[in-house]
This record gives sequence, C-alpha cells and structure tokens, in this order.
Amino acid sequence: MKNLLSLLLCLSISTVTVLGQGNRFEVRYVGGSASSTVKPDDWGNTMTVSSEVIVLNLKDGQEIRIAPKDVRLMTHGRHANRRIGTYAALAIISPIFLVGMLKKNKQHFIGIATETPDGKKNGYNLQARNGKYKGLISALEGVTGLKVEEDVDPKKDKK
Repeated sequence: MKNLLSLLLCLSISTVTVLGQGNRFEVRYVGGSASSTVKPDDWGNTMTVSSEVIVLNLKDGQEIRIAPKDVRLMTHGRHANRRIGTYAALAIISPIFLVGMLKKNKQHFIGIATETPDGKKNGYNLQARNGKYKGLISALEGVTGLKVEEDVDPKKDKK
C-alpha cells in the first residue's frame, strides 16, 4: 500500500512539474526599443522570467535578453473600455445585446525600463493576459527586487 501511495505521489508531482506554467507567460509586445514586425494585437510572444535573465521571445524570431539587475523601473496600468458601437449595432437585431454595453473589457499593460552598465536605456511595453498578469508582476518583482509602480486611474481617484 505504501508503494502504491508513493508511486501516485511521484506521478502527481511530475505531472504538476510538466504541466505547470512556471515563469513563462504569453504577452503582447505593444512597442518599445526593439523594432519588430509583430503586430501589437498578436499573443504569439512569450516572456520567461528567471533570476539570471528575463527573456522576451517575439513571434518574428527576435530574442530580447534583459539582466534583472539592469531593470530600473516597472509599471502596471489598466485600460478598460466598452464596445458600445458594436453592441449598439447588434441591438438592431435583438435588444438583448444592449446588456453587452455594461461589460468592461480590461487590459493590463506592463512597462519595463532598463539601463545597461554602459548607459544604454531601453523600454518595453507589454500586455499580459487578464488571468496571468499578477503572476508576471510577481515574477518580475521577485527577480529584480523592485516594486511595480501602479498607474493611477484619474476617474477612480475623483471623490
């Protein structure tokens, strides 16, 4: 019985290791210092975060390597919008689509500013998936030792 239990435990640990995402995140490369042919709405890019290096692999084959000690600033900002025009047009077909106007589409953007020891400054603007942005922020904070600065939404600060 102990052998069976230990075998199941080993299999479950190896499954979690193989299937777990780890520190690899799908991102959109919105813009920055690296010129790229990748469209800003393409999710085919990945960012891998480790204590040795932060690697941004773009869909067009470019690999951007960033040393965590070179990161000077990280920001996170949200953008929320509603697709009112789309839902208004669909409301002609059925009034049920008017409910869609109430839904907000939230997007999470992460900015990374770097400076190499020789004084070269670079910046990268990425968009992270809604369910994964907190993991990416935590990973970046962990390897760089910096706190991500939150962009303030002026509409929410009015009181």
